[in-house]
Amino acid sequence: MMKRLLWISFFSYMLIAFTLVIMGAMLPEILAYYKQNYSNGGLLIFSQFMGFLFGVISMPLLVNKLGRRNVVILGLIMISFEVFAFFLPSWPFLFPLVWLAGFGAGLAEACIASIILVTFQGQQARAMSKLEVAFGLGALLIPFLSSLLISKGIWEYAFLVLGLSTFMITLGWKLLSFGEFEEILFKNINHNTSAKKESAHYTKKSFLIIIFSAMFFFCYGGSEVSIVHFFPSIFMEEWDIPNALATITVTIYWLAMVIGRALTGVISEKITYKFFLLLITIGGIVVLTLLALNENIWFAFFLCFLLGLFMAGMFAIALIITNQYFPGQTEKTTSILLAMNGLGGSLIPIMIGRSMDMYPSQISFWLLSSIMLVMLILIIGVQILGYNNKKVSIVEQEHRFIKK
Repeated sequence: MMKRLLWISFFSYMLIAFTLVIMGAMLPEILAYYKQNYSNGGLLIFSQFMGFLFGVISMPLLVNKLGRRNVVILGLIMISFEVFAFFLPSWPFLFPLVWLAGFGAGLAEACIASIILVTFQGQQARAMSKLEVAFGLGALLIPFLSSLLISKGIWEYAFLVLGLSTFMITLGWKLLSFGEFEEILFKNINHNTSAKKESAHYTKKSFLIIIFSAMFFFCYGGSEVSIVHFFPSIFMEEWDIPNALATITVTIYWLAMVIGRALTGVISEKITYKFFLLLITIGGIVVLTLLALNENIWFAFFLCFLLGLFMAGMFAIALIITNQYFPGQTEKTTSILLAMNGLGGSLIPIMIGRSMDMYPSQISFWLLSSIMLVMLILIIGVQILGYNNKKVSIVEQEHRFIKK
């Protein structure tokens, strides 16, 4: 039953990646068909992002009302509404469609992540890394599907594929039995019985941990989106290469992310989550610094691959570590972190884009390297705060024992 739950979560994450990437992949065709400019296209993408953000934020409340399984199903149903884009409705009608799809994607992604964290106690890194592999595969495969459909002049069929795929996955969540996990999926309870005793609120002692972790996810989300969107342009300007060659950077980066995520669970469990996160963040800083100093294009492609490997496990491991500090608060913690991840993904690229307009492209590497350095400081801060809180908790428990 555990494998069944993991597999349906795996395919759901692929679908969520499909949902979040499809609009960007099809944007040139959509704008050409509707005779719109890129500014209006940007508003369409922003509409999807706002839906995603609201979906992530709403997840804990809806889980309390409906239960985890029903929230995932609700999110997938909302994604399925994007199938109406296949019929090429009027331009204004696209905005509520993509908002709903974004809302559903945020709802489903955050809820599935919390289900895995609650269910796979002791195997969280392996399970989450598989979900991240699924997301990477979805993001990696959609450009190939887009190219195929566009070349045949039937680009709108991508939305039909999305709608039918969502329908099949939704049926799976609705009809399949998950054995001993049914109670966890239908009710908002934690698989870890000790977590039930914990407070449902953040304490003053732990508040800084969630703040630091949220800032880490803000920086990570902004870095990842900036790399995917701006690396081709940076490579073109920095090394004077054609667009066709520069766009390979995104494929190289996502390929490395998929490989890295496949290895994350095994490696992180051997060397501990905290040390692994420190190691890959330092690796990211080194690679981005080398990219800023490097003059050889082929070495730059190799560094791009290394960057994908180092960044592959950051999201999943940071999510696991933060949730370990807040047992019994998985939905709330996951929702906050994913919301900040999405917010960073919308705001930091604006800063990177402006830097490219005003300064040499090399500066973008230094900016990204600086952001990664901030992430390292935040990780160290979280680990110090977590260690101090643990010591305080032990002292308080001993004091209560002596009084008894």
